[in-house]
Amino acid sequence: MESQIVNCMDYFSGILKLMKSSNQYEQTLHLVVDRVVRLFRAQTCAVVLIDPHSEYLNIENSLGLSYTFCKAFRRKVAVGAIGEVLWTGKPILLTNALDDLKIAQDIQLEHPFECCACVQIAIDNRSLGYLYVDSRETNAFAKTDIPVLQAFADLAGVAINKARLHDENLRLNTVDADTGLEKYSAFLRHLQAGMDRAQQYDEHFAVLLLDVDNYKTILDTFGYETANKFLRELGALARSELRSIDACGRYGFDEFIVMLSRMEMENAIDFAQKLCRKVEATEFVSNSIKTTISVGVSTFPQNGKTMDDLLQTAKQALFEAQRAGRNNVFFYPAEWYASEGVMHR
Repeated sequence: MESQIVNCMDYFSGILKLMKSSNQYEQTLHLVVDRVVRLFRAQTCAVVLIDPHSEYLNIENSLGLSYTFCKAFRRKVAVGAIGEVLWTGKPILLTNALDDLKIAQDIQLEHPFECCACVQIAIDNRSLGYLYVDSRETNAFAKTDIPVLQAFADLAGVAINKARLHDENLRLNTVDADTGLEKYSAFLRHLQAGMDRAQQYDEHFAVLLLDVDNYKTILDTFGYETANKFLRELGALARSELRSIDACGRYGFDEFIVMLSRMEMENAIDFAQKLCRKVEATEFVSNSIKTTISVGVSTFPQNGKTMDDLLQTAKQALFEAQRAGRNNVFFYPAEWYASEGVMHR
């Protein structure tokens, strides 16, 4: 008994040390499963989680289960014995499978067992799944083992939650708070990926630079808070016109930048003109603000073979659109690179 306590403390210490240094929960789950198997000499141990998108149960990590079984495993979040574990947190302890064959069949994973235990994995009163362990021997687990298994399950829950919070923080760091669009640095990663794909597969794509024609008037008339609300609504309008393969980010204070993937110049110009008309016809912030936008268009490969060329050409085209009277779309119909300032025919 004393040696088991020492092993527990060593195992918990090792898992906590890993959790302190890493946001990757997979390694923690592997350690949890491995240490439970070692501590109880179990046949099988598995971390079974609820998929938040489908609400089905999936095996996230395990020992004693085949790859084929884990890959095919997909069960509904049931109302039976496992459902009770998930929703109430009440553990299952079956010291002899023959005592209740129905529950044994309900909770069994790949292999028949003589003894089994299941405890909830949860965080902030939200059920994430459960920790499953079984044995070929009857009475392999006792009531006194449930708190130990629950401690392992709690470590798994904290590790999963830590990883999810880390991912959420990374996502939020890419989003501009005022507009809800991507920050420019995040947008550039999409643009680089689009450039790489276009070069590899000989595709076209377009970059659009959008500027609000009368933003200073909006700011002076309505104030900072209303102007920010307007920018968010304008960003949402622009984003609503895009496909999943496109991207939109904040370029400047009142400027947005768009990447239209797999789109040639003619279609990109048509998109820009339709967007201008839609913005002109829209009343923003509870029908109190009317505005227009100017758009500069550059396309790959006509206006540049690099990101810098495309961005510089889009900036030059936007300047020309504003100089022509605003509420305009400007583009260079032939090959034209802003970096050179000359036509290529």
